[in-house]
Amino acid sequence: MKRNLFVTSNRLGDAVLTTGVLHHVIRKEPDIPVTVICGTIPKDIFESVPGVKRVIAIRKQKYNKHWLDAFTLAGPRFWHRIIDFRGSLFSVMPARHRHIWKGGDDSIHKAVANARMIGVDEPIPPLIVPTNTEQAHAKQVLALATDPRPILALAPTANFYQKQWHHKNYLALAKSLTSENGIMPGARVAVFGAPGEEEQAKPVVQGLPASQVIDLVGKTTPVEAAALLSQTNLFVGNDSGLMHSAVAVSIPTVGLFGIGKPLVYGPWGDQSLCLVGEPAGQPIHGDPTLGETPLPVSRVCKEVEQFFQTLQES
Repeated sequence: MKRNLFVTSNRLGDAVLTTGVLHHVIRKEPDIPVTVICGTIPKDIFESVPGVKRVIAIRKQKYNKHWLDAFTLAGPRFWHRIIDFRGSLFSVMPARHRHIWKGGDDSIHKAVANARMIGVDEPIPPLIVPTNTEQAHAKQVLALATDPRPILALAPTANFYQKQWHHKNYLALAKSLTSENGIMPGARVAVFGAPGEEEQAKPVVQGLPASQVIDLVGKTTPVEAAALLSQTNLFVGNDSGLMHSAVAVSIPTVGLFGIGKPLVYGPWGDQSLCLVGEPAGQPIHGDPTLGETPLPVSRVCKEVEQFFQTLQES
């Protein structure tokens, strides 16, 4: 029996960026089941994809021993197609077709680079399609049946503190956007973050009125977060996996960048806005009350408002 092998990242953001490629391959070869090898964090995103037969979740070990474990679990096989975004041990396994990551290119976005790796000329953006059950659960968590107010999604955390826009900026932004004269008057604010990021997000959660805030920090798996994001109206967040998840569920997405590579990792697509500090490459975590910051809240408010209004009018 033919089988395809899809090897992707242990990090949420990089894994989400490959989801579109996975869906593309399954659409092209719907009768060939896929085995996915990924990290433990993004595994549930791939488990819910129709066409994925098996997900092998690996935890990184010293001396690349995790690849030996993955090989043992996958077993010896002649694969029909190997798509390997890690350039791992599996890249030399026997297969009829191979698509192996050879290294990054900082001049193009991942949506372009990932597509080219499998021989596709058009960009392939990330794609997460929550199941009906996942969507129903998300609506229940957000109490959409009883509270129809729009929802602004914020992701004030990141895997490195210098990527985090200061919590005072997020609070000022939320207040401006949801004010009577804002673009989302009266909206609720859902605050997202991964398990372990509760302390990072606490100032934002506690700084918002209890009647307005929905605290989701540390309370979701990646696929649950994606389903919840799909029910919101606008996302604003740091350079993070949650930002790419917002793009993957097709909601208006604003990504905030200081350090990092916005050309490679910025939010992709016509429904996305990438705001980069000036000068570029400078950390954006500084307290705005202590002086000028590379990404002032006044600029972000203005550009987010223009971006959202343009989408609403189109």
